[in-house]
Amino acid sequence: MQRRSKAAIIAVCVIAALGIFAYSQYLSATHLSISILESKVMQRNADNSLYNMKLQFQNPSLLPINVGETDFVISINNENLGTGTLQPLLIPPMGKIASQAPFTADNKILDKYNKSDSVPNVKLTGTSKYGISVISVNVPFTYYPTEQEAREFIHGS
Repeated sequence: MQRRSKAAIIAVCVIAALGIFAYSQYLSATHLSISILESKVMQRNADNSLYNMKLQFQNPSLLPINVGETDFVISINNENLGTGTLQPLLIPPMGKIASQAPFTADNKILDKYNKSDSVPNVKLTGTSKYGISVISVNVPFTYYPTEQEAREFIHGS
């Protein structure tokens, strides 16, 4: 009888430790910072422009963060400019990592803002899938580029 109660206590402790670890990973994922290092137009046709963006992720936690495939949307002044997908990556503890993120933009919307000298409101939103122990958690994110990042993105330089 005593062996069963010890085994039950050990099992409860292991489950609690896994829960605490998973929760701390979730908190780390929600505090991940994102920035656009560069964006270049790779190809342009009549309807769309293919960008190659380089995004940087910074992990402020003491734990590595395993980011799964991430779908994202970029909008300008609340108009959907287009979508892209970021491939899975592992961000080291207290570290930074850069990743290529191809993105297809709608030229009609892009051209509307490309001719303007004012900087429109650019927003990158998406949902990242994080691997936490044996489960996967979806964490939404929103990133507002700086004026300089937005200007470089719109002009493709």
